[in-house]
Amino acid sequence: MNYGCFGFSHQLSDIQAAGFDSAELDFCELTDMSDKDFSRFYHTASASSLNFEVFSGLLPLSERFHSSNFNLDYWLEHTAKGAKRVKELGCIMIPFGAGKCRSIPDDADSETAKKKVVSIVRSFSQLLQEYHIQMVVEPLGPPNSNYLNTLAETDIFLKEVDHPNCSAMCDLRHMHKSNEAMSEILKYRSIVKHAHIDYPRKLTRYFPVPEDDFDYLPYFQALKDANYSGLLTVEATAVKNNFLQEATICCEYLKKLEASTL
Repeated sequence: MNYGCFGFSHQLSDIQAAGFDSAELDFCELTDMSDKDFSRFYHTASASSLNFEVFSGLLPLSERFHSSNFNLDYWLEHTAKGAKRVKELGCIMIPFGAGKCRSIPDDADSETAKKKVVSIVRSFSQLLQEYHIQMVVEPLGPPNSNYLNTLAETDIFLKEVDHPNCSAMCDLRHMHKSNEAMSEILKYRSIVKHAHIDYPRKLTRYFPVPEDDFDYLPYFQALKDANYSGLLTVEATAVKNNFLQEATICCEYLKKLEASTL
């Protein structure tokens, strides 16, 4: 596997110094840059040793699909602008999490609301296909969403979306929160195109480190059993003390875990 790290544009040097292969940056950050700022960033990124095959954060988490204020045409236009930019950096994949965005409101007709999500995801998948960027739907644990919590549910959802440019991914945190068996990665290996990891027991997302009170090895073993050879990205959105130090320890630890699989 190759290893990626979540981050923002100003963290490239630290992500590279920590030993990661890729930086999984924020899609909206790059989309919202001025042309001048993006040009400057493009040259910085191109000069680094990092890959940029995956970008996260397709939509702001404040958006709600089922709100009367949600403007699909606006966000498709926004996505087209960003897709053109990230494609220049080598992007081939964008996760679709957006848990609260896609959640089904308590007062909504469940089936109608779910069909709306299906339609929206199909629209984004179709748009991204024009840029040869695959959409991967991320199952999210109950704390993050009330819809599409497991790979099994997401597999059914993908059949409803019925678009060749839409697949899925796995995330250790959300599998843990949903009490989902790691063996589901093998069962649904045909749709698992990307993977995330962080320390899953707290609300705050920290880098996995050897001292954690969590056994990460079953996740790595499941990925190996599924012959997963893609990118495993650390979705650490907080640090305890020092980003570079913790990222470096984490990167080394993840590689040791992979080497420990059978």
